[in-house]
Amino acid sequence: MSASLEGRIDIRHAGGQWEIRSTRPQLAQRLLAGRSPAEAAELAGTLFSLCGQAQRAAARAACAAALGQPLPDLNREVLAELAREHAWRLVLDWPRELGKNVGQNPNPAALPRLMQIGPQPDALGSWLEEHLLGEPPETWLARDWAGLQAWISAGSPPIATLFQGLAEDQGEGSPFLPPLSALTAPQAAALAQHALDTPEFCARPEWQGVPAETGAVARQAGHPLVRAWIEQRGRGIGARQLARLVELAQLPQRLRPSNPAADLIRAWTLEDNTGLAGVETSRGLLLHGVRIETGRISQYRIIAPTEWNFHPAGPLARALQALPPGPDLELRARLAAQALDPCVAYGIEIDDA
Repeated sequence: MSASLEGRIDIRHAGGQWEIRSTRPQLAQRLLAGRSPAEAAELAGTLFSLCGQAQRAAARAACAAALGQPLPDLNREVLAELAREHAWRLVLDWPRELGKNVGQNPNPAALPRLMQIGPQPDALGSWLEEHLLGEPPETWLARDWAGLQAWISAGSPPIATLFQGLAEDQGEGSPFLPPLSALTAPQAAALAQHALDTPEFCARPEWQGVPAETGAVARQAGHPLVRAWIEQRGRGIGARQLARLVELAQLPQRLRPSNPAADLIRAWTLEDNTGLAGVETSRGLLLHGVRIETGRISQYRIIAPTEWNFHPAGPLARALQALPPGPDLELRARLAAQALDPCVAYGIEIDDA
């Protein structure tokens, strides 16, 4: 998609207040209505420059649910995409925002090899040990809070240095959007109804009347390391990036055929030939809602993770409000935005003159 089609997010600080403005267009109804389910699934996978596998899977699952058909098995492809997206954020985007050289490990040159791995659990585990964790993923995941601090303090592998200096990482948090595994059928039906009846809901979604946060930290909040970080230091940049790293370290095991990853893709058949599907992506929960009439799509809605996390009164807004003034305000704002991982270009303007 071109930049104009994707839109962008503009973040501005003036007069002591933050403003988040999105120009992301809501394209699903305009581009997918009138098409067959097969056409919609293929188009959804090519329209969006990021998370194409997740978009295609959500479209196929939503249409299958609307037609009362079995859910297609797309878990392994979506898991492999999840690994690539998480690694990209940790290896390339986070160090780039910090302006940090983290040495030869991790390094952007390692990313092409990861892109070629696909859904191969052993190859992914070896890549993580060599280029990211410095030890097998299962060994790293078994660390307790003291062990994590020792890993960070040692600064080896170099990605551990990115967590240094986050001791005062106190962050404000919106309520969590429930992960897909915890979403009930009535809750799914309510989300679908809101999206289909009120298109504006897709641009500024709310959970139980308030903005909510989705993403790795929402899914991993119960993991011992992530829970300890939040308890000790709050839910800020460190918690969100640690949750991403924890989830990435879990993926080799989740990719094994013995683990069907039923919490990754779910779909619900609703009334009036309507289906809702959810897919957990690196940025958070992606929802597709569709209504099919006489074999063609009559209504199509997408609620993307970015709309939750970059809601004008949502998680990023609360994180920005917690930032104290100072000469590095723009950098800290960029790190807060990057930790929530927008899927489009964004800009930050500090106008405190």
